[in-house]
Amino acid sequence: MFASPTDSTRGIRPVVFDVLGPDWETSLLPEDYRLVLHANPQSLKVKYSKNVTRIQTRGGFVEQHWGDAPTNLDLEAVTGGFMRLYSGLSNITSTKYGGGRRETIAYDKYLDLLALFQNNGSVFDARGNIVLQGIIKVTFDEGVWLGWFQTFTVTESADKSYMFDMSASFTVHKEIVTWRSTLSTANSATDSAPANANAGTPPLLDGT
Repeated sequence: MFASPTDSTRGIRPVVFDVLGPDWETSLLPEDYRLVLHANPQSLKVKYSKNVTRIQTRGGFVEQHWGDAPTNLDLEAVTGGFMRLYSGLSNITSTKYGGGRRETIAYDKYLDLLALFQNNGSVFDARGNIVLQGIIKVTFDEGVWLGWFQTFTVTESADKSYMFDMSASFTVHKEIVTWRSTLSTANSATDSAPANANAGTPPLLDGT
């Protein structure tokens, strides 16, 4: 588990979720408050595809290329074990026996992710009307993806009674990726730079 969105003490960065306002820059969440999963996803797949239409004619097929299709971000994750203090793993659904799995940190984190999916970047008033439409920001490693959830699936099985399996599909509207390149180090090196300044650390190349 991670202590905070910036926790990387074990050399592992967490996947961080945020909700941005209509300007797609200002966070709608309180300062230093971001959603971090109890355990990092088992897999995070970025899917790129092209919009291609194939039409059959007498002379053969004609292909029409319409550019890039929306990028999808697919996540496969687990909630982590429903661990209670002093009693260990819990698969109890009733509160009659000293508390069940709902009184665990992993279950709270699961509910936070479920609420993020249900609201999907929207802010509602007391009557349930959308008064502000934001966008969800997903950050991991050197990548930033802005978009909205499309699907969210939760699987509870008897052989994993202490945790839930989760899968989600995220449609990306904007992608910002920072690439690291060793080639750029040689191209950007200058004689005036100190000999040991940022030794071994290549510069960052930003691409959207």
